[in-house]
Amino acid sequence: MNRALTAALAIVLISGPAPAKTRKPRPAAFVASPAQFSFAYEADAENQLFALANEARAQAGVPALQRDEGLTQAAREHAAGMAAQQQLSHQFSGEASVHQRLTAATPLHLDRAGENVAYAATVDQAHDNLMHSPPHRENLLNPAYNVAGFGVVRTGDSLYVVQDFGHGSQISTAEQSENMVAESVMRMREKSNGSPLQRLDGSGVRAVACSMAQADSLNVSSNPGQYFLRYTSLQPETLPASAAKTIADRGLRAFAVGACYARTASYPGGVYWIAVVFY
Repeated sequence: MNRALTAALAIVLISGPAPAKTRKPRPAAFVASPAQFSFAYEADAENQLFALANEARAQAGVPALQRDEGLTQAAREHAAGMAAQQQLSHQFSGEASVHQRLTAATPLHLDRAGENVAYAATVDQAHDNLMHSPPHRENLLNPAYNVAGFGVVRTGDSLYVVQDFGHGSQISTAEQSENMVAESVMRMREKSNGSPLQRLDGSGVRAVACSMAQADSLNVSSNPGQYFLRYTSLQPETLPASAAKTIADRGLRAFAVGACYARTASYPGGVYWIAVVFY
């Protein structure tokens, strides 16, 4: 039997920086600062929705979501914006995209992000309607998400709800990411049956990697060794496929690695800039 929804819903599922919205925004510019709104956050409602979401995930055999304060603040601000506009949307005029909003809100590295928005009269109604809408349910039960922040504001008899989800991980330090790259290089070298390569000090190469990040480009001037491998990656230990031929070269004797994590115009969600010099 089809179930009629008594609350409005909207969804966005994002794995990259592309903006998304569900309705054409009104001409009025979106005011991003919640301090300019007179709406109070419904903390109890946020806690109830979070508990209901994790109960549903437990029943589905999915790990619980961890609350992220940055995502919670982002969700609250957007919920206040929806209440002010009295409409549901993932992006109002003058507002950043979902991906940009969420990655800017948390110190975690987000490689996946998604958002549910809704309004309803009660918490139970909002949760029930979201769970009976397949795409919203998919967001709520997505095992790829491990962090979330929920925001709820009340205007009159309606609750405006924003559920922001992400797959977040701690950002590796330059040294940690360089070690991951180096280990991958050595494994790939061993797989090619080549003699082990000596790992050299990479402080100068790190400077090159950070120069690439600052320029938001892989094309920076440098004076590398025999081969210069440069790339961006969400996972520094994952080498580009083109690296295998270079690493297998029998003439190589040593290498040095430099890494720099940065958020740039091309990668607003953040990415590792990697430079590997082979000698």
